Amino acid sequence: MKLLSLICLLACIQTASAQSQEQASGKLQLIESETVIEIRQADKPILTYNKVSPPLPESIAPIYQRSGFIHPVASPSGRVVTGAFAADHPHQNGIFTAWVMTQWNDRPIDFWNLGKGIGRVSHHSVIQQFAEPGKIGFVVDLVHTAEEKPVVEILRERWKVTAWATDGSYHQFDLETTQTAMTELPLMIEKYHYGGVGYRGPASWLSDKESSPTSQAADIANPERFQFINDRGSDRIQGNEQPARWVTATGQIDGRAVSITVLCHASNFRSPQAARIHPTKPYFAFSPCIDGSFTIDRQNDYQATFRYLVTDSAPDADWINQQWDQWHGK
Repeated sequence: MKLLSLICLLACIQTASAQSQEQASGKLQLIESETVIEIRQADKPILTYNKVSPPLPESIAPIYQRSGFIHPVASPSGRVVTGAFAADHPHQNGIFTAWVMTQWNDRPIDFWNLGKGIGRVSHHSVIQQFAEPGKIGFVVDLVHTAEEKPVVEILRERWKVTAWATDGSYHQFDLETTQTAMTELPLMIEKYHYGGVGYRGPASWLSDKESSPTSQAADIANPERFQFINDRGSDRIQGNEQPARWVTATGQIDGRAVSITVLCHASNFRSPQAARIHPTKPYFAFSPCIDGSFTIDRQNDYQATFRYLVTDSAPDADWINQQWDQWHGK
């Protein structure tokens, strides 16, 4: 009898544990496995956060393994608007964060360009799942590590990712990031033309030559496949290093228009932040380091919030500006 009771108790514990890996809020659903956290609406994928590195293409060196980023991000029709492990820049993955030109304890550390073997950003732990009326999400910690000896964990980065219920015509989610010093020494983020919160688009937006694993990634822009536009109406050339409330990447997937817009909150450091927009690749980043150096230390965290809007259409600037105003309570 005692054995049966113990078996029943263990079964209940296992069931509760399994249920704790899922959350639901109306049509929104969050599912966590050992490798990913996925958010869906009406059983359609919105985004996937990678707790471990996805498998690398055979042509990509193991040093480019990466965890702690969001990919894939899908439109309401299921078309994927992010890319990972691109042949030309395998360190750019979906929605990701890293700094490039930094100094800590007189050590230069590049957390962005993984191929150097100097630094990297990785998933550390899941802190929380949550489900509330109209929204669902999770909180995770990442760590920014100096990889050359002595190996040192420099920053802890906490992400809060929140997906919002919509009418199904678009997907909407927020990324709140807080970066905190893990040592008594400051990390100096030096003035540089990129670094921060990045976005990488799908490989289908590259020219065929660029997307080939054996290609030397010739810089050939293909405006028929994708374009950038910001709130000033600037394109990829005019908009590079411009302060921007929002930036949209838009292009064709399966013969139809799709767009992802990133809104930079007015409360962010140096908002509206300057955006690094690549002249030929489907990549951009909100990069406050463009406008000068700054420090992350025990007294000064780095905090920023971004909203992502994903649609099965070309960008509508009026609609995006309305979303901006609503986000800011206007």
